[in-house]
Amino acid sequence: MNYNLGRVAIIADQMTDFGGADREMFSVLKLFPDADIYTVLYNPSKYSHINIKNKVYTSFAQKLPFKYKMSRHLKILNPIAYENFNFEKYDTLISISAGPARNIIPGIYQKHIAMVMTPPRSLWDHELNVRSSRLKNIYKPISKIINNYQRILDVSTTPRVDYWIANSKFISRKIKKRYGVESTVIYPGISKENFREISQEEVNDVLQKYQLPDKFFLSVSRLYDYKHVDWAIESCVKTNKNLVIVGNGPDSKYLKEISKNHSNIIFLGFLDDDKDVQVLYKQALALLFCGIEDFGLVPVEAMAQGTPIIAYNKGGVTETVLEEKTGEFFNNQEELTNILNHFDKSMYNPTTIKNRAKDFTEKKFLQNLENYLSQIYE
Repeated sequence: MNYNLGRVAIIADQMTDFGGADREMFSVLKLFPDADIYTVLYNPSKYSHINIKNKVYTSFAQKLPFKYKMSRHLKILNPIAYENFNFEKYDTLISISAGPARNIIPGIYQKHIAMVMTPPRSLWDHELNVRSSRLKNIYKPISKIINNYQRILDVSTTPRVDYWIANSKFISRKIKKRYGVESTVIYPGISKENFREISQEEVNDVLQKYQLPDKFFLSVSRLYDYKHVDWAIESCVKTNKNLVIVGNGPDSKYLKEISKNHSNIIFLGFLDDDKDVQVLYKQALALLFCGIEDFGLVPVEAMAQGTPIIAYNKGGVTETVLEEKTGEFFNNQEELTNILNHFDKSMYNPTTIKNRAKDFTEKKFLQNLENYLSQIYE
């Protein structure tokens, strides 16, 4: 590095369920291995597959009873939690956030670089994720009142950021619309391990380990309403195609309920072995990606194994998947069902798909981020 950021603090949203923002954070930590991590709530058991050498500081929420079960409903406390962190010993603050972590209060001589996964979906995209809850009829009216207050706060904290980074053009447009500021697009990337060669023997072992059929479509996702995994389930039920679902989340109960009595829908839960997931990518007929994502690392990981993508035609995935070359897009569930009925994996060239994934590597991400930081600190 030809610049010096001084002491660096990384500020993250709740670390209670490993996801895409965490992957990006751990990539950034390769540039700043001595940085400290600040988050409102941290569940170490969800990160046991990662060797976190950094010091993780948490808020008062860490001492609350039932904190992990209630973590999704603690957002009203987030402004208090993040604003009460003391960062006086740091020179540079980097928030990596799809929510409240950007609400920190930096000192007047500290640089705050916001790497925005998305403006909070719960505030701006009507995302609630409570359809599995028995208390959903209570949450909905209460959330409308809370979200109105939170939106005002979210916009009011805009001046606390010095530099804005978006993870896609899609999110850059959102940032401009919500906060009235320009941002620089720096695409995230996947590690070189995602491109490893997988033998047929390893494929056979994984299929036997999880008792899976040879042919299946795949969904790898945290199970939230907005991910629309139910679309994938319903289309596979209609077409009698096998669907393997990797991931967990608050929508799990609902999804399992609608899959009842359909043996072709297989839930594996969260897999902490990335190698097993890579094998599933390679073996799958295609990855089904039904949500509107900010960027979407999962489709790039699947493409690294030469697997085509069938994706909803909105969001960051439209910037990574090339139609008819590395995948197909659908605009509604009827179109998804039709694609599944006629899909033929042999129509796609695995080498072309892998080469597209190479445009979004962690190495390129870190190079672009370093170049950007160098410009800031010149």
